[in-house]
Amino acid sequence: MAESKTALMKATDLLARQEQSSTSLKRKLLARNYDEEEVDAAIDKLQKYHYLNDEETCTRQFENLYSAGKLSVRQIYMKLIQRGFDSVLVKKIIPADTYEHELNAAVEALVKKFPLQTFDNAKDAWKFKNKMRQHLMTRGFSAEIIAAAAEKFFGMDIDS
Repeated sequence: MAESKTALMKATDLLARQEQSSTSLKRKLLARNYDEEEVDAAIDKLQKYHYLNDEETCTRQFENLYSAGKLSVRQIYMKLIQRGFDSVLVKKIIPADTYEHELNAAVEALVKKFPLQTFDNAKDAWKFKNKMRQHLMTRGFSAEIIAAAAEKFFGMDIDS
């Protein structure tokens, strides 16, 4: 073992700094050359005493990202998966009706990225529509949300 601290001590230090998923914590401990059995025992102990709870942590992180209103649900989903949460758990947390959130987040993304502007000709307007569409598509918004956001943002139909 590379360090004098036990896996449990290091895991506790890591959790004191930042909430983590058990998968992420395990990955970090293994990267520090702790024995896998020791890491598993440390994670089990932390879960037993409720210092580590993936469901609560995932729910809290989802709610924080969702309430900020800056990301699409798809982006939030991917961010939580990257943080080591199980995809089934993340899907379970997503509310059934996310249309208003998605629309507001898409409009906010457009307002932040693009200033309101006028166009000298139809070609410029067409280029702008495509830039708007691409910008929102890369952020995980659906075509339906993109069209509604463009309409709300600029009063234009992005599909024309």
